[in-house]
Amino acid sequence: MEQIDRDILDWIAEATGDAALAAQIAAADVARRDYLRTGFLVYLAAPDSAPRAAAGVRPVCPHLDSPELMDGAGCDLFLRNGRLHYLEVYARGGFMPERLEHYQLSAAT
Repeated sequence: MEQIDRDILDWIAEATGDAALAAQIAAADVARRDYLRTGFLVYLAAPDSAPRAAAGVRPVCPHLDSPELMDGAGCDLFLRNGRLHYLEVYARGGFMPERLEHYQLSAAT
């Protein structure tokens, strides 16, 4: 797992405040990572033994600020049946480097 993936997922776990989601995130592995030039998709796999998040849980996702991005980036964490599915990170204009080196995470406005 890339450092940016781990940082974003840990931020989401803390901001969302759901114990089941946090447990899945802590134990998650990357099944596949696709770079799309304007962002990337990280497909996640959590152990079957990890608890499912309740149907009403909506992950709280950060905004990314970086001198490497024109207008920053956003992200969304998608769940399927209470299980981690994938993390999408997308540039808010222009392209995103495949390896984002300098970034800060903050609450989306």
